[in-house]
Amino acid sequence: MPQRILNEDWNEYDNRKIRDKRDAKFFSCEEKWEVDYLVAKIKKHKSNPEQEIRNAIAACCKTVSAPRPRKQFVECVMSKL
Repeated sequence: MPQRILNEDWNEYDNRKIRDKRDAKFFSCEEKWEVDYLVAKIKKHKSNPEQEIRNAIAACCKTVSAPRPRKQFVECVMSKL
């Protein structure tokens, strides 16, 4: 399942990160828009309640130390759902 999400089009995310002069390969838990973006990506594939997805993201924000590689972070979140 993480691979399906990772293989989706992340251009909008990447472009916004580049505009902010930040590395698009890393996920930032401190940016609300990034959390919202990941929630929306996951909801396309999973029927979990939004709060459950947000809780999984929050848990991974605590266990995956910054900088958080996108692939590793998404795999962490999906393992908690």
